[in-house]
Amino acid sequence: CVLHVDNDRWRGVPWVIKAGKALDEAKMVIRIQFKDMPNALFPNLARNELVLQVSPKEAVYIKTIVKEPGLSTNLAMSELDLSYHKRYQDVKIPDAYATLILDVLNGDHSNFVRSDELDEAWRIFTPLLHQIDSDQVIPLPYEYGSRGPKGVDEFATERAGYKLTSREYHWQPKSATGKL
Repeated sequence: CVLHVDNDRWRGVPWVIKAGKALDEAKMVIRIQFKDMPNALFPNLARNELVLQVSPKEAVYIKTIVKEPGLSTNLAMSELDLSYHKRYQDVKIPDAYATLILDVLNGDHSNFVRSDELDEAWRIFTPLLHQIDSDQVIPLPYEYGSRGPKGVDEFATERAGYKLTSREYHWQPKSATGKL
């Protein structure tokens, strides 16, 4: 779904929420894609993104287009990266559920939803749930282990202006020489 927050800070910014079961990956990621620059020198490049990976393997990184080192004018996708499991190799980082259970045992409520937040969530989603029931919306089927229903990528592009990168990007650590 695409949500819009009607306040001065977030007006005009689409929030795309995608969720599913039995997908190809179990992960929780917050991805903020920056808009294209007007009159950009290279207008057809992938957009820069700030990515906060909540689970698994917590990380914060910025995907950005940079000029490759040296005398060439080649551009490449690169990142500024803080991957907790690499940065804090000597520290045991518990998974999210272990942390929440410890919070419960310690009586710490700070990571749990307050009642007013829960009321607001129901206020937002109850009309949607009623519409799904009344219109008898049929969920889009998808194959177990896939990325989701056909058209999931097009949905974010068409409804929220998300720009897909031309190729799949996976961060790989490089040596000082630039070789994998």
